[in-house]
Amino acid sequence: MTANLSHQEFEYYQLPNGLTVAYTPIPCVRSLAMGLYLQVGARYERDEEAGVSHFLEHMVFKGCQGWPTALEIANAVEGRGGYLNASTSYEFTTFWVKIGARRWRDSLKLLASMILRPLLDPDEMERERGVILDEIAMYRDVPEDLAGQLGNRATWGEHPLGREIAGELETVAALSREALRAFHARAYRPERAVLTLAGAMDPEAVHRAVEEEFGGWRGEGDPPEMPPAPPAPTNPRYRIARRDSEQAHLQLAVPALPRLHPRRFVLRLLNVMAGEGMSSRLWQRLREEQGLTYNIGSFTHTFHDAGILGVYGGCDADRLFEALDGVMDVWQEIQERPAPEEELQRFKEYLRGRTELASEDTVSVAAWWGMQLAAGAEPMSLDETLAEIEAVTPEDIQRLAQQLWRKEKLALGYVGPLDSENRLVEWLTGR
Repeated sequence: MTANLSHQEFEYYQLPNGLTVAYTPIPCVRSLAMGLYLQVGARYERDEEAGVSHFLEHMVFKGCQGWPTALEIANAVEGRGGYLNASTSYEFTTFWVKIGARRWRDSLKLLASMILRPLLDPDEMERERGVILDEIAMYRDVPEDLAGQLGNRATWGEHPLGREIAGELETVAALSREALRAFHARAYRPERAVLTLAGAMDPEAVHRAVEEEFGGWRGEGDPPEMPPAPPAPTNPRYRIARRDSEQAHLQLAVPALPRLHPRRFVLRLLNVMAGEGMSSRLWQRLREEQGLTYNIGSFTHTFHDAGILGVYGGCDADRLFEALDGVMDVWQEIQERPAPEEELQRFKEYLRGRTELASEDTVSVAAWWGMQLAAGAEPMSLDETLAEIEAVTPEDIQRLAQQLWRKEKLALGYVGPLDSENRLVEWLTGR
């Protein structure tokens, strides 16, 4: 199958074992980017194995068949001027390599070995366990990060979406090598993976190499299941951590749209208008005009069957309630009056520009197609995406804001000093 962009095309197919392969030849470059998207992450974990996806992602960099040490893996890519990285989210684990075109074949072989044949050396595992435990503790020590964690817990409760992606200190400390090995066998499966490549390549050579390296890949046992998202709250929720500090840190959020919802482009523009960037309404009102906050913005997280729309910020603790009222005033303004066309065009131009700038290197091109295929979307070209953004109207944004930002659905995470917890709870539940 083939799809066209204004400046490129891509093709994709499936191997007999179910692995989806997407590739985009770009003759004018001298590098090749390749990524592997796995449909596995923190949301697929049982309570007792929380953090295993993130732990496993770390461990594949510590040695695999053919490259038995972390240094040998690093030298195979970084030693040749390339880049090697990975990330774990709630629903995906992603591995990336970008390398000069002369070395692409060796890098593909390395990537396959890391994914299919990690050594999971016991000594390396114990060293990395300490690193991850320090990472979890570090995030809990950073007020901005802790406010986000508490806000997520308030939103999702005990559901896996409410946990930290890296896991809990207790579960990570207890994970055994056998647990990682078993999770790898169940979760790292070709039928739940997308391999994507973009850059300088001979497509026929890529076909042969991918078949050789990944054709024998098989999962074992029953794959981990993703529990459905919990129902939307009917009353405000909160999690509070008192800290003796000068600053107050908060996250306010409401349930939003899933990843492939038809109005996802309206949500993107609503987020830009509300708080993405220094021209947004939250930044202009609370930071520039009123001087209430040193940091303020909005965000979205989208998942297979759920999502959140939120606001994060930090302010002088003595002005906490002024800042909270200011946030709600901005949302009320968005809900009551459609945005002027001139303002909306400015936000559209911002989003168009960011989308275009993110499309112009081999990693971005590979990610463009890989993420869409991994998410189960009908792949959209860059031009089709820009057309969807352009079609959004002020009334579309107003209606979505009215639907989503509802007081009974608010979830609050708060870190900072607090004379009276009751006053903060009353603000949340009584506004």
